[in-house]
Amino acid sequence: MRPDIDLRASLNTRGALITYTISLLALVGAGVLGGVLQALVVEPAIVDVEMTFIVITLPLSLIIPVVTVLMIAGEWSDRSIQTTFLQRPGRLGVLGSKILANIVVVGALLALSVGLAALGTWIGGMVGDGASFESFRDVLTTQMAVMGATWLMSLAMAVLAQSAVVGMLLAIGLPFVISTFATIAMATGSDILEKVARAVHLQDAAYRLTDGTAGAFELLPLTLMVLIPLALGARRWSRREIG
Repeated sequence: MRPDIDLRASLNTRGALITYTISLLALVGAGVLGGVLQALVVEPAIVDVEMTFIVITLPLSLIIPVVTVLMIAGEWSDRSIQTTFLQRPGRLGVLGSKILANIVVVGALLALSVGLAALGTWIGGMVGDGASFESFRDVLTTQMAVMGATWLMSLAMAVLAQSAVVGMLLAIGLPFVISTFATIAMATGSDILEKVARAVHLQDAAYRLTDGTAGAFELLPLTLMVLIPLALGARRWSRREIG
């Protein structure tokens, strides 16, 4: 495995420079905006760090899938994966290397987001009536778990699709569809629909895990939305013909 090679390859391109620059600007803007808006809109004007981070998760929930899919499946789309396999025998080793490199990048994005949430809260506190960091623990537990679920689904869809376009459609579209379905299920009051929604709602399962309400049922979305797609994708990755 050479995750350092995959890390450099994912950063040393013009497309990566544009992607990460836009991502950085979006995260900084969301952090400052989240803090200032609380100071201007919420009464009393006490800026809460968790609310600031929730605002940051709006662009972050799109950035993580885009970065993950491009790092994992980008070479399949531009056909450069053939060169990679010739230079580095062992397809599953290449996949594992790419996943490790992606963990480093996503981890850095999450750490940056936490820092920006704290900075945005401090700025908002100066504008308003002060800042509150009492919910910082929830940022590091509940919100990190939800973002971790977003990453896991993005990773699974990237490995399964092995296409940048299809992978992004699945990684970004599926959570939106599932969340919408879950809202409809709750509105109808149907127990069957709610169970179906829970069976595929990975982010909800992650939230339940951190607030202590998770049970064995929460293993179902992890299995259906992550483990099975990853297994199928890894099998296809090791056998797919390049053409």
